[in-house]
Amino acid sequence: MKVMFGVQTEGQGHTIQAISVKQFLTDKGYEIGKIFAAKKHKGFSDFFKSEFDIYEYTGFDFFFDDKGKLIVLKTFVQNILKFSALIKAFVNICKTIKSEKPDIICNFYDPLVGLTAFFFPKIKYISFGHQYAMTTKHYPETKGFFIQKIFLRLINYITSIKAQKVALSYYFFENKDVIVCPPILREETYVKSEKEDDFILAYIMNEDLLPNLFFYAPHYANEIHVYTKLTKKHERVPKNIRLYNLDGKVFQEKMKTCLAVICSGGFETSSEAIYHKKPLLMVPIENHYEQHANCKDAAIHGFANWNTNFDLKNIPPTQIGNEKWFDESKNILTKIFSQVA
Repeated sequence: MKVMFGVQTEGQGHTIQAISVKQFLTDKGYEIGKIFAAKKHKGFSDFFKSEFDIYEYTGFDFFFDDKGKLIVLKTFVQNILKFSALIKAFVNICKTIKSEKPDIICNFYDPLVGLTAFFFPKIKYISFGHQYAMTTKHYPETKGFFIQKIFLRLINYITSIKAQKVALSYYFFENKDVIVCPPILREETYVKSEKEDDFILAYIMNEDLLPNLFFYAPHYANEIHVYTKLTKKHERVPKNIRLYNLDGKVFQEKMKTCLAVICSGGFETSSEAIYHKKPLLMVPIENHYEQHANCKDAAIHGFANWNTNFDLKNIPPTQIGNEKWFDESKNILTKIFSQVA
């Protein structure tokens, strides 16, 4: 059977999930087709480009200020102004699907790919995202963010039209509307290490957040290895900071041996830290509902501490992990794809 992919490329979470499912399907003998991915001004990471035959298009985008805060109004207006380009991209995506003739499309939260389900009733769609867990009664309530919550429900619908929804979660819960699945991690992630080095590992989704980390870093004795998409030169980097351009494979190996992890409020990096039982501090992007909700969810269930800044004294001393649940991902993926075969 032939499988195509769609992926929302803001941050690294959805791309890592797509890579993980691709690895799973390749081992099962599926034919892997193109992946649809919206162009980003910072470009795609090398480890993503090395995994897929990417069909790039003009898609939805998010906008942040120079402090890393999500600007909701600008994000909305700029995407409205791109409407004609989005229509053109959608038509070309449909043409490509018609030409490729996939049996299954796996969508990792891409709105345009989700909308194509209206035009291809014979293709099976499977939509993956922790966002589908966020609108269930099991997810902890986060106050405020009224407009973003409405937008989340809208995107949840658009990305999963006529699709089997797979809700990724740090923990198991029962729900009749979705298949609940552990975080989908890359194959290499499940290989653990007994070695432990004396450094803190950090993934910063937006490099404009770095000055806040630089402020707190000198008060901490350990080296901090920081990975982000670097697009400009950063001055006055503290002596205990090692600043690296994002490299998925190197970051993954360092995750296994670090003392603790600092990350934004993204789902994927936090999941890897939980799996490897690394003490975890999460710092959500300001005004970003999904990230604040992820942080609260992880904290309530004992997997992380969270704060609005990178004060390293808030790193918890231990990590309880949830290994038994996380190790169920392959079994659940097998059931999902056997149902649509």
